[in-house]
Amino acid sequence: MEHGIPELLVEFNGTTERIDPAQAYLLGRDPESNIPCQEATVSWRHARIYWSGSNWFLQDLNSTNGIYAHSQRVTLAEITNGAVFSLGGEAERLQLRFTIPPKHPDIVRDRQTPAPRPTLLPSGTPVQAPRHQRSHDLTQSQGENGKSDTAPEAMHQDGEPAVSPSQRQGTLVTYIGRSPDNDLVIRDPEVSPHHAEFRFTPASYEIIDLGTPRGTYVNGHRVERAKLRPNDTLTVGSRTLRLVGDRLTDGADADEAPGLVVRRLTVKAKSSRGVRILLNKVSFAVSSKTLIAVVGPSGSGKSTLLRALTGHQRNVKGEVLYESRNLHERFADLRQHIGIVPQHDILHPQLSARAALRHAARLRFPRDTNPAERDRRVEEVLSELRLDLHADKRIITLSGGQRKRVSVALELLTKPSLMFLDEPTSGLDPGMDRDVMQLLRRLADDGKTILVVTHSTRELELCDKVLVLGPGGSVAYFGPPDEALEFFGRDSWADVFSDFEKHSDRNWSGRWRESHQYVASAAALKPAAPAALEVLHAPKPPRWTAQLFTLVRRYLEVMAADKGFIGLMALLPVVLGLANTVIPADFGLRRPPDGTANVEAGTILVSLAISMSFIGSTNSVRELVKERAIYERERAAGLSRSAYLVSKITVLGLITGLQGMVLCAISFAPRKLPTEGVVVKGTPAVEMAFVIAALGLTSMMFGLVISSLVKTAESTMPLLVLFSVVQYLFSGIVFKLFDNPGVEQMAWLAPSRWAIAAHGATLDLGQLLGPQGRTAHTATDPLWHHTLDQWLTDTGALLVTAIICYLLTICFLRRHEPEVVRKR
Repeated sequence: MEHGIPELLVEFNGTTERIDPAQAYLLGRDPESNIPCQEATVSWRHARIYWSGSNWFLQDLNSTNGIYAHSQRVTLAEITNGAVFSLGGEAERLQLRFTIPPKHPDIVRDRQTPAPRPTLLPSGTPVQAPRHQRSHDLTQSQGENGKSDTAPEAMHQDGEPAVSPSQRQGTLVTYIGRSPDNDLVIRDPEVSPHHAEFRFTPASYEIIDLGTPRGTYVNGHRVERAKLRPNDTLTVGSRTLRLVGDRLTDGADADEAPGLVVRRLTVKAKSSRGVRILLNKVSFAVSSKTLIAVVGPSGSGKSTLLRALTGHQRNVKGEVLYESRNLHERFADLRQHIGIVPQHDILHPQLSARAALRHAARLRFPRDTNPAERDRRVEEVLSELRLDLHADKRIITLSGGQRKRVSVALELLTKPSLMFLDEPTSGLDPGMDRDVMQLLRRLADDGKTILVVTHSTRELELCDKVLVLGPGGSVAYFGPPDEALEFFGRDSWADVFSDFEKHSDRNWSGRWRESHQYVASAAALKPAAPAALEVLHAPKPPRWTAQLFTLVRRYLEVMAADKGFIGLMALLPVVLGLANTVIPADFGLRRPPDGTANVEAGTILVSLAISMSFIGSTNSVRELVKERAIYERERAAGLSRSAYLVSKITVLGLITGLQGMVLCAISFAPRKLPTEGVVVKGTPAVEMAFVIAALGLTSMMFGLVISSLVKTAESTMPLLVLFSVVQYLFSGIVFKLFDNPGVEQMAWLAPSRWAIAAHGATLDLGQLLGPQGRTAHTATDPLWHHTLDQWLTDTGALLVTAIICYLLTICFLRRHEPEVVRKR
């Protein structure tokens, strides 16, 4: 124990722990906590114990069930001798008992005595840089690999990881990285598992990058190896350290952070009345750790502003800078720093909150992130947003406020420093409205820049700044919320918005620019002198195959949770197969013994083809449009467009193929089939079933094309009916298609045309229908020639049509992507 600091003992769960003042002790369900506890009422990171420099303190880390002293909930309490605290209100079972023993005379530590074990430090605590040579011999505080048994990690006040390095005395090298076996653990997806070494020599401090893809930066310049001087800044991932004297402190001064700067942002749109201005030279600037609300009357451009800021809006002029970088031009590199929460939840309601977050983590985290790291981050976010008790509930069963917290949790996975939210309190009652805004306030206090578009003015006092957009999309006010009503000369926001409505032609922007508040804020908008900035490179996203596996797995889980959809898919081929069996056909698909025509064979083939086309297209016609908001956000976060589409094709293709087998089995069971085909000589039913499956796959691809084109799920139904009618008309059975210029070529686009043609080749349909049948005009269709080459041509054309549909869907998906990622 250091000289002058009272010793502290804590008794918990039958064990007694001696607390080291050089660290902060964490208590919670996290296995890496200094004092772990697996009780359900304890949060992932529940509390911490630390020495402030003059007293011992116990701090609640925003836990769900709290800390209690004398039946009163406390958030921060001084620890005195004999103090007793209970966790979660459990008076007997979960108690912390503290003892401060009487002081003994100071004992001079022998030089060979091992230093205190390295652990967690509170945010902002300066950390002594390594002073003594590190021996390769193991000390008592080192594990088998020469590292500490407990990896140190600095903490923000709320328990979130920061980057203040812990100091193990008696060492020369501090290893920095994301992996727990480092001396300084930075749980940031942009940090490599083993990122850098911080070395001390008798003459200087030195940082060495370990060949990482994201790099290590000193004063904004990427370095492989560099000397550090006092006040130099060291950037690792999104974290910044500063060398002050011989100590490292956590982060650069927040006041120096450039934050978000928007200059003359303008959006115009063409309409029947000419060009309409949606945003008119919107400019503002905010520093880091700021919560800014955007309010205004309907039609003032609030959502347009958000889309323009996040790169989702077309035809945007102006400049959006974040940390002195152009957000639109460098979006790919900055995407890990940005969180976007749309108005509508970007979640699969069939999944549990934990499952949704785990799938998102697999898709968003860099490829070198191991599963334990991902799962740990998911649990941290669930605890931080107080979703522990609801983590395994299906999202559809959660309240509106809880669902919004899950949406926010989804974005917090990658620890963004800038977040945009569009109407997060829409549809919530006043109590939930306040809960959401208080959550955003805590996130801003934790170091994030938060911009929220809202229609509600009830909780504006929680914000640091408010941006008011007036009629025409111009700035009518920007500044502290408690000065806004005075600026407008009104007692309520309702009166302000009423003035906007009554005097829409007033120059609200000009009035704002003449105010002293504008003069005070204008200085931040002036272009600053170019500064040395580290060259950011986005971490490598998960491999294409890993994304595909995750997407397929998630899609199967979503389907498995939708019992109605599963029942419909199982029932559809059975019902349609049974319906096909009622068609009277004494000879099935064979030629009658007397050589007459079997005209019913054509009816059976058309019915079978239309049934399969309907099944395939029905399976997929809503799948893309219903997930459009989810796809747009995941695409902006780094999702592969082709992996997303292939995951749909893989799952739906397997299901459609199985449905095709069931349809064929039921439809063929009572029918007489020919004894010889052109591919499988003795079993023509096999090649016919293959063609039916291929028809289902191609129709499914047409359904995806429709789904990628329409704007709403309701719009798919008329197009689905139209598609089915076209399949019937262009089947080649209803009327003559060959030798009919124009119509024949149009029919090439109909999957049923090629499927029936392939069946015609298998069955020798020209002879089967015969010249005496009522469809005699079709008997000589060249696509029905009873040869292997013709069957391969017909089947190949069917599959080529599916490939064309795939390429069209890829192109149409791109149209719905954010503008900043559309080029990729």
